[in-house]
Amino acid sequence: MNSYVNIDLWLELLNSDWHDYRGSGRREDRIDDSTWLARYTAPWRGVLRGAPPSEVRAALKSLRMTIRGIVDHLAAGAVVPRLLLRELNSVMAASPVIWRIEKTLGVYELSAAPLTAELRTMTAEIASSFAETLAQGEPSRIKVCENQACLWVFYDKSKNRSRRWCEGNTGCGNLMKVRRFRARKRTL
Repeated sequence: MNSYVNIDLWLELLNSDWHDYRGSGRREDRIDDSTWLARYTAPWRGVLRGAPPSEVRAALKSLRMTIRGIVDHLAAGAVVPRLLLRELNSVMAASPVIWRIEKTLGVYELSAAPLTAELRTMTAEIASSFAETLAQGEPSRIKVCENQACLWVFYDKSKNRSRRWCEGNTGCGNLMKVRRFRARKRTL
């Protein structure tokens, strides 16, 4: 398993709590979908050997709730409670790893090899990817889509940090523009 700032790792976990952005109220917890779970946990097949799927799901949901709590505070410009940081630290501390640097085809790669093959190895890596984003990225770029039906979490990579919607002009951004346009037309 490589260790690097992998924003997609924790973002995909957070966004596994899917909401229909169009406002139907439909919601789906993708962690409960065995196909999604198998794809998401594929990099950790070796460490998850023997772990009951119910434990994997429970561990991922617990971690998602902790990270989401932190994200919601960051997005609101509020102070992150120490309790949430302690929970994140607890998950990361549960799985010690050995760090190695290797050179393959002229490129240096840093990798973390788990000391134990357990479920907590996976959750620690996911938690660490989020913590690394907080420490080495810009926490102010972690945002929640302003479409109240969506609430998707994204990392704003725009130059001026002004992104408000999860998918720019193709998803919620476009949907919200169309809704504002139609609302203006109705008032005319």
